Amino acid sequence: MLGFLRTEIRMSKSSFFVVAIFFFAFYESYYFLFSNLLEPVVPFGLDSLVVQGALHFFTAIILLFGSIIIQKFNKLKIIYFCSIINCLLTLLLLGNLFEGFRLIILFGLVLFVSLGMLTTLGVFGILTVPEERGRVGGLIGFAVFVLFFIVNYFVVLNLDFFGSILLGLILNALPLVGLILKSIRFSLGSVRKQPDLYFERRVFILYFIPWIVFSLINVTLAANTSAIIQQQISDSLHFTLISVQVAGVVFGVLLGGLVADLLGRRFSLVFSLTFFGFCTALVGLFASDLVFLVVYGASGLSWGILFVLYIFVVWGDLSNQQNGIKIYSIGLITYFLSSGVGFFVDVSMPIFQSALLSVMIIFILNLPVIFAPELLSSHVLDKIRMKMHMGAVKKLQKKNQG
Repeated sequence: MLGFLRTEIRMSKSSFFVVAIFFFAFYESYYFLFSNLLEPVVPFGLDSLVVQGALHFFTAIILLFGSIIIQKFNKLKIIYFCSIINCLLTLLLLGNLFEGFRLIILFGLVLFVSLGMLTTLGVFGILTVPEERGRVGGLIGFAVFVLFFIVNYFVVLNLDFFGSILLGLILNALPLVGLILKSIRFSLGSVRKQPDLYFERRVFILYFIPWIVFSLINVTLAANTSAIIQQQISDSLHFTLISVQVAGVVFGVLLGGLVADLLGRRFSLVFSLTFFGFCTALVGLFASDLVFLVVYGASGLSWGILFVLYIFVVWGDLSNQQNGIKIYSIGLITYFLSSGVGFFVDVSMPIFQSALLSVMIIFILNLPVIFAPELLSSHVLDKIRMKMHMGAVKKLQKKNQG
C-alpha cells in the first residue's frame, strides 16, 4: 500500500513542491494573522473575538465573489500578485498608523491571502487527474500540516510584534519561490487537457451536505464537548490530548488521500463519518482519560480525512477546467463560514446530550453519501486494484525465487 502512495503519480515533483509551498504559505499566513497580528491591531474597546468572526465571514464573501473573477485571469500571476501585495501590506503595519487604518490593512491581508489560497486550489485541480488527486492532495496536506504545527507550536509562541512582522513577510514571500527557482517553474498551458465532466446538481448537493453539517458540528457541538472535557482534566493531560489530535490530523490527511484513490471517495467519507460518530458516542458514555485520548485522536483523524477530501479532492472531481475555481470555492467558503459561526454561536449542554446529538446527526450524514454516485470511475478503481494485485504477485515471486 505504501508503494501505491507514489505509484502512477503523473504530477511532476517540481509542480508538487510549488503547489505545496503555495498552499502552506497562504494557509499558514491566514492563521498567523489571527494568532499574532490580530491583538496588536484591533482598536481598544473592540472585542477581538467579534473581529475574528467577522474576518471569517469576510473571507467567505471574498471567496464567493473572487471565484468569479479569478477564473478569467492567469492563475500563477494572481498568486504572485497576492504574495507581493501581502508583503507590502505587512510592511505597512510597522508604520505609526492609527488603529482603524491598521484594522483595514488586516482585512486587506485576509482578502489577498484568501484569493491566493483559492487560486492555489485551482492550480492543483488543473495539474492533477482523478486517479492521483487523493494521494497528491494527501501528500500536500501532510507536508502543509507538519510545517503548520511546527511553526505554530515552536516558532510563533515567543515572537514580539516586530518578530511577527518579519515572519509574516517570510510567509507572504514564500510563493515567490516559483519565480526565483527556474528549475521548478511550470506552465499550466502545457498541462494535458482532460475530458470535461458534468455532474447533475443533486450530486453536488449529496456531497455538499456532509461537509457543511460536519463543519457546523465541529464548531458547535464538538467544541462544547471539548470545552467540558477541558474543565475535567489537568493541563498536562490537555496538552497530551491536543498532541494526539494533531497527530491524528497529520495521519488523517495522508490516510484520507490514499484511501480515496484506492477504495473511492464514498468509502472514505463513510469511514471518516462513521468513525467520528462511534468515538463521539464513547465520550458520552464513558468519561475516562483513555476514552478522551481515543476521541481526540479519532476526531483529528476524521477531520484530516474530511479536510483532504473536501479541500483538495471532491471539488476537483466535480469540476472541469471551465468552472474549477468556482467549484473549489465551495469547500473553502463552507470551511471559513462555519469557523465564523463558531465565534458567534455558543452551544452549552451536558456532555451526554451533546455527544448523543452529534452521533445522531453524524450517522444521518451517511445517507447522502450512500445515495451519491462514486466520483472515481469503476474503470479507474479496477485498474488501481489490478496494479496492486500484480505488484503483490511480483513480490511473492521474488520472495519464492530468493
